[in-house]
Amino acid sequence: MIEDLLDQREEIRILDVGGRAEYWNMLAPHLRGRVQLTLLNYGEELAAYSQNVVDGLRFENAAGNACAMPQYEDGAFDLVHSNSVIEHVGSYSNMRDFASEVRRVGRTYYVQTPNFWFPIDPHNAFPMLHWMPDPLRMFAVTRFNLGVTRKVDFAGAAARLDGTKMISRSYFRALFPDGEHSSERMALVFVKSLIATRGAG
Repeated sequence: MIEDLLDQREEIRILDVGGRAEYWNMLAPHLRGRVQLTLLNYGEELAAYSQNVVDGLRFENAAGNACAMPQYEDGAFDLVHSNSVIEHVGSYSNMRDFASEVRRVGRTYYVQTPNFWFPIDPHNAFPMLHWMPDPLRMFAVTRFNLGVTRKVDFAGAAARLDGTKMISRSYFRALFPDGEHSSERMALVFVKSLIATRGAG
């Protein structure tokens, strides 16, 4: 998508919602001078992950909330990118607001999230926990170490459950009705993801 956009103009602006600068080290060296990145995240995340950035990467950090971005005009960015963030914004209403803002400020977008129907939750590498009703999940995470996560007290469990809500393909389509939808499968890391994109056309 980045290369397609750069075929049309000399430079592009990308907003990475929930992003980290180190992630963009993957950007090919010949593209770095033509891409201006804005990384929108919580302040502590921006501070922690803005180290070890490759030479030539042009980025600015912006503390904020992707569910409400009044600081940016409609179509302010050539591309809005989001990698496994929407499932962490809390309520379904917040997800709707997140999707609406992504679609508003970006002329194109790329949004990825794990698929609810994949049996292993990638956030803890434990099977079927995300399919359980909340009272059972609360019981489980306060009493057992599950996958790669350690048991927590009630407050920690509430924050964990509120902060991770995986969604299905049908809900994802409802959030991004103008997007092209696809699935990504990576057996080695036990992830099946949902992807929505709106192209540069």
